[in-house]
Amino acid sequence: MAYRIITDAKVSIQYTVLELIIRCVIKIVETIDCRTRAGRRRYRTLFKCRPPRRSQPTNQDCTSSSQEPDPDSSRDEAARFIAKTFPERERRQFAGYLAIQVGRGGVQEISRKTGLDAKTVRKGKKEVLNQEALPEARQRRRGGGRRPKARAEPRYEPILQKLVEDEVAGNPMSDKRWTRKTLRWFKKLLGASGIDAASSTIRATMKRWGISLRKNVKSKSGKRHPERDAQFEYIKQKKREFLDAGKPVISVDAKKKELIGNFKNDGRTWRKNPHEVLDHDFPSLAEGKLVPYGIYDLARNEGHVYCGTSRDTAEFAVDALLDWWREAGRAAYPHQPELLILCDSGGSNGYRIRKWKWDLQNKLADGAGLAVTVCHYPSGASKYNPIERRLFSYISINWAGEPLTSYEKALGFIRSTRTDKGLRVDARLVDKTYEKGLRVSDEEMAALNIERHPVCPKWNYTLRPRRAGP
Repeated sequence: MAYRIITDAKVSIQYTVLELIIRCVIKIVETIDCRTRAGRRRYRTLFKCRPPRRSQPTNQDCTSSSQEPDPDSSRDEAARFIAKTFPERERRQFAGYLAIQVGRGGVQEISRKTGLDAKTVRKGKKEVLNQEALPEARQRRRGGGRRPKARAEPRYEPILQKLVEDEVAGNPMSDKRWTRKTLRWFKKLLGASGIDAASSTIRATMKRWGISLRKNVKSKSGKRHPERDAQFEYIKQKKREFLDAGKPVISVDAKKKELIGNFKNDGRTWRKNPHEVLDHDFPSLAEGKLVPYGIYDLARNEGHVYCGTSRDTAEFAVDALLDWWREAGRAAYPHQPELLILCDSGGSNGYRIRKWKWDLQNKLADGAGLAVTVCHYPSGASKYNPIERRLFSYISINWAGEPLTSYEKALGFIRSTRTDKGLRVDARLVDKTYEKGLRVSDEEMAALNIERHPVCPKWNYTLRPRRAGP
């Protein structure tokens, strides 16, 4: 109930928040004229205090206002507020109560004001009139809706459990379980047993049992090398040492080989029609093969990708490094006699590859006059190489869903790779043919000017020039 209070020369409105909502939906206002004896008596009965003197506003534990709010402007908003915030049972019964207060046509009016269905308002009105009490934890009476599948068909869960037993796997260290079969497969076998169950029902049942379809997750590492942690700390130390001194630090690696042709490339693009590509990725149907070898400059956030058309060999890797130094590195780091290379422990730049060290000595150390320090990441830790996440990942994202139909198109995608942090990438095609199986003799290895580091010497070494560079 809302109250319209009339004092000597001023009208004020007093109400609680709930009473304001009632007043905005249905106009229930009691006028109390404090200028009369009956009005003052009514005021004392309601508010347990003396009525205000002259035109002073009341100081009650209720909200007061000197201006009456416009019920027409706030009625719909207040009704929507009720529909959004009240729990289902309270909303239904409160709407029914308002319908009773309105009287004839109240169900339709309250339905329009609150946005509730007329059946809901009518049901709430019936509950209020009959004073139907529900348990505190329930919003509706028991017995409504369809029976669960396990109760409607007692054979459902035992048969499904039997089907699952032979197709389920589990983690011995936890309660996680999974199955390799599909919901369609289970539905078909249940149908053969005379049980009609929807896929959503089977999914809900198996989820309740803790079973779901899962894919392989690369989360387990192989046997760790005892010097793994020491090598990571050493790489961190050397990298910080070179960067603080303004010396070049590069991360190198070969990206996955790509077939050039109208082949499927994983990913999606915004298009009206999808690309139509060949249904098989046979190398014989390709125009060629792309062998990207990347060089990422950590300090300058620049990538240089040399795309070979032959093989990924140690000679190809060192040629790419030499070209990078002549085209970009020398100008970016003038008068710097040292270079730090971070790379994996396998592949064309692996720590066991003799040809890798031999070409670094002859072409980069002797040819460019650089002291080349190489730090290899431990076996199985290639994902920690900065080039993987700072360069190659963005190239893959940039050409995702686009078939690499030509070398020019592939190079265009590499060159257009950008990031918010300012990554810039250059790319060039290398047509030279590289042969595999080239060997380096023991005498040639003995002639290297190589210095092994005291920490993990097989992974960390420096090749110094044997003569002054040009």
